[in-house]
Amino acid sequence: MATRNSSSGSRSRPRDAENRSASRVLDVLDLFLEDGAGYTITDVSERLRIPKSTAHGILHEMSRHGYLTLDRATNRFTISLGFVGRTRATPAIEVLRQRARRHLARLSATLGETSKLIAYEGANSVAIDFVDGRGPLKYAVRLGQRWPLHATGGGKLYLAQHDDATVREMLGELGLEQITNETIVEVDALLVEVADVRRQGWARQREEIHEGISGFAAPVKEPGGTLLAALVVMGPTARIDEHADAIVELLVAEAHALSEEVAAPETDRLPVGAP
Repeated sequence: MATRNSSSGSRSRPRDAENRSASRVLDVLDLFLEDGAGYTITDVSERLRIPKSTAHGILHEMSRHGYLTLDRATNRFTISLGFVGRTRATPAIEVLRQRARRHLARLSATLGETSKLIAYEGANSVAIDFVDGRGPLKYAVRLGQRWPLHATGGGKLYLAQHDDATVREMLGELGLEQITNETIVEVDALLVEVADVRRQGWARQREEIHEGISGFAAPVKEPGGTLLAALVVMGPTARIDEHADAIVELLVAEAHALSEEVAAPETDRLPVGAP
C-alpha cells in the first residue's frame, strides 16, 4: 500500500513539471510571435519572469529544432524563416495567400501604398501576406504581426459581423487598450464605427494603431457570406486622406474579386499568378 502511494506521488510530480515546461515553451513562442522582435536570454527571462537558466535551455532547444535563429553578433534570438515557412504552408492559409497575391500586388502598384492580407485568430487580426508600398516613407508590416480588433480597420470588419450585444460582450472581455491618442476606447463610440462598417461594407482606421498612419480594409468572404479575411491598404495619413476615394474604390473591387475566386469551383479559378 505504501509503495503504491509513493509511486502515485512520484508520477504526479513529473506530470506537473512537464505541464509547466510545456507552458513555458508556449509562452516563449507567443512572445516571439507577438511582434516579431528579437530577444536575448535576459530579455526572455525578465519579460516572462522565468530563471535565466530556464530561458537559456528553452531558447537553445527551440533554436536546435529550427524554430528560432540566433544572431551571434547580438546574442538575440528571432523567429526563423524556416518556422515562418512551415506556418505559411498551412493548406487553407496558403491557398488564400496565393489567391490574394496578385490583388495585393495590384493594390500596391496602383496606389503606391502598402497592402496586406489579414486573417483572424482569437482576439487579433494577423498579417499573412503583404506587398510594400513605394518610396522611403511607407507603412512597414511583418508576417505574423498581430493587431487588436478594436484599433484596426480589419478588426472592425470582424466586429461588424456580430450584433451590438455580442460586440459589447466581446469588448467587455477583451478590454480596449489605449494604443495611441486616436484609439477608440469607449464601447459606445466603437459601436458607432462598427455600425458604419455594416452600412458601407468597408472599414477605416485613422491613426488608431500607429501615429501618422491610416488606412482602409475591405472584407474577403466565404461563399456563405462569412468573413474569411480582409484586404487592407495602409500609409501615411496625409496621402491616405488625399486619395481616400480612389483607395476605397479599388480596395473594395479587389476584395470582391478575391471573394469570387474563393467561392468559384476549382476548375473556374484563375491560375495562381494570373494577371
